[in-house]
Formats: sequence, structure tokens, C-alpha cells
Amino acid sequence: MAPPDDLAVRLAADYDLPPPIGCRLLRSYTNDVYIITPGDGHRHVLKVYGSDWRTGAEVRWEADLVRHLCAAGLPVPAPVRRRDGDFLTSIGPRPAVLSEYAPGGKPAPPFSLALYREFGRALARMHAASGGFMSPHPRRPLDLPLLLDEPLALALPFTGAADAAFLHRLVDQLREAIGPLVGALDYGPVHGDATLDNLHVTDGGEVILFEFDSGGPGWRAADLQGWALLGGAEHRPKWDAFLEGYASVRAPSLADLVAAPLLTLAWDVWGLGVDLSRRVLPQGEGAARAFLSGRVTTLREREPALFGS
Repeated sequence: MAPPDDLAVRLAADYDLPPPIGCRLLRSYTNDVYIITPGDGHRHVLKVYGSDWRTGAEVRWEADLVRHLCAAGLPVPAPVRRRDGDFLTSIGPRPAVLSEYAPGGKPAPPFSLALYREFGRALARMHAASGGFMSPHPRRPLDLPLLLDEPLALALPFTGAADAAFLHRLVDQLREAIGPLVGALDYGPVHGDATLDNLHVTDGGEVILFEFDSGGPGWRAADLQGWALLGGAEHRPKWDAFLEGYASVRAPSLADLVAAPLLTLAWDVWGLGVDLSRRVLPQGEGAARAFLSGRVTTLREREPALFGS
């Protein structure tokens, strides 16, 4: 994590930002995210990608996608050019991007059905606008080996026999259920972490999406809030409202709707692997075993909604 004062000096050298430049750490998780406030008071966000999380080429793919969405008229926060015209900068060995600050603010509970309806509309617009997107830079696709096989291989050395057997069975069930649907699923750039934590809502009620760093080429059903179908009857109205908003822009196929909760669980498996590799394993084997025990418990609670076991 870079000291804010050092970052301010670096930004002053690389960008046309009026002084003085304020720099405040917003959060440090997968990435370090800073609020940047130049002398004109116009806020920006600096995202310094976590070590070994994304290559420079993958970050360029993400910046290209956001610029494509901006050009299509979506109100996503645009990356800011450096003085040399590039969108990518480096903080030590880590890639970084400076972006506009998304207007509005994070929604506060209780979350209304109107919010989920607008959320669905915003994601549908993103999917529709990204249909013709191309980038010369590679980004790894969000496929089954990435989502299921690699996290399983990483987790198994730190699980007991019962949990290992459960994880094997869950991954096999997900692969067998998703595999036959793949040819019918809508494919293209996905947000990858479409939650209420990664959007702002303006005073006029418009939803602004940001944080695309978990996205990539993949099945768009992964963004369709399939968790609401796994969470019981209390969440069904949220699913209905989200789907109503989404369908007002573009209609998902039956295969997409079937895949949505399956991909939610596949994303849970992927997230287990990401957290394990990036944050838990450096703390030692004991931390890894405790972490996995809790995550497997959560997966056990969600699995019966899909597979009835």
C-alpha cells in the first residue's frame, strides 16, 4: 500500500490535475482504492491493482471496456488519460488506473424493489452496449476451469475428508448442470461482481455501475442476481423486480435464467479461491483451514436450493 502523499506526488507528475492534490485511502482489499481530490474539487478514484491480480494487458482490456461503454452513452466512470495519452499507470510493479468518480452515492438499506428494477435495467444496458466490444489486449475468460477447477485444487490440501468430498461433489454437479447450457447462453463481457456495493444511485434514481475488475469474457447469466433464487421466498420479489428491469431493455433466454443461480454458486467457488490465495494463505495453514471451514458451511447451506440434497 503506497503512502497517500507519495501517490499525490506521482499523480501530479503523470496527470493534468490542478494542485493541491488530496489523496485518501478508501479501502484496501483485492485492490487499493484511493479518493483523489485535485485543487478544483473534482473527485477521482485511483485503483491500484493487487499484486499478481491483473496483468497490465488485462487492466488495459478493462479500461477499453469502460471506454467502450462510455462511448455507447452509459454513465460509467471513465478512465482518465495521463499526460502521455495512456490510461495505464504503474505504482511500483502494480498497474493502476485513475478514473472519474461515479456520481451519486451507495444505496442504503432498506433496498427497495424500485432499486432492483433500476439495477436490472442498468446491467441490461451494460450487456447490450458491450455486444460489439473488442480489445487488442487479452483478458482471461470466466470459464469453468477458472471458476471451479482451480479453486478446488487450491482448497483441497486445507480441507478435511468430509469437506473435500463435498467440494468435489459440488464442483461435479455444477459442471454437469452448466455444461449442457453453455451453447445456449448469452456470452460477452460481464461485470463479474454486480452487487449493490458496486454501484451508485443518483438523486434522480439512475444506477451507475463501476468496479469491473472481476469481469471479463463470460456468460452474462452470471450477472443476473441468481442469489435471489437461492435465498428463499423472501428474496423472490427482488429477483422479479430485477428481471422486470432487465427485460425492459433485453430479454434473457430461458437458458440464461436456468444458469443464473448455478453461476452464482460457481462464483462462490471462484471467490473462495480468490480469497484463499490472495488474503488467507499468507497467514498460514491454520488460517486457511479455518477460512475454508466457514466457506464450505456457507456452500452447504446454499447447495440444497439447487440440487436438493
